[in-house]
Amino acid sequence: MELGRRKLILGASAAGLATVLAGGAAKGLVTQEASDDLYRVDDSATIMAAAREIIREDYIGVLVTVDEHGMPRARPVGVAAPLEDWSLWISTRRGSRKTRQIAANPKATLHFGSDDTPNNHENAYYASFMGLASVHTDAESIAARGPSERYRALWPDYPNDLALIRLKPQRLEVMGKGILPTEDIWQPQGVIIP
Repeated sequence: MELGRRKLILGASAAGLATVLAGGAAKGLVTQEASDDLYRVDDSATIMAAAREIIREDYIGVLVTVDEHGMPRARPVGVAAPLEDWSLWISTRRGSRKTRQIAANPKATLHFGSDDTPNNHENAYYASFMGLASVHTDAESIAARGPSERYRALWPDYPNDLALIRLKPQRLEVMGKGILPTEDIWQPQGVIIP
């Protein structure tokens, strides 16, 4: 077993004990609506702060949508910093496959992660935001959330060929940055985002 994993598992045991001593839910499961498998030891603010730090370190995420055959499709995308309500905005081309897939099925996931292979995974982390995506091409959204001037050259007919994708997450799962998973199956800690 790698040293990094051993530390992670040992830390998870301590985190689980802290939950029991603090009167947390059995096995760290949070009992709230739509969270039948949500695991949490740390408070939601700590988990969400770790997610913000992850996005700040690397704003390239992987957007997963569902195609017309029900298959998940993943691709890297640049993502703006989350807004106060945790909405995440992505710039793309109008008519792209991801915009068509979102129009047909708004369920999507945006995943950020680092495996930290050079350091034997010592500082590996990830954050996955799951929720509903929508496509925006209106002038107001483009003015407020469109790409900075530095990136506008990627759209030869800007703003006419620009589409914005807004992911409004409903659930967040985080591992790393001090947020430890379950000891047995390494399930990440999670938060329901209202």
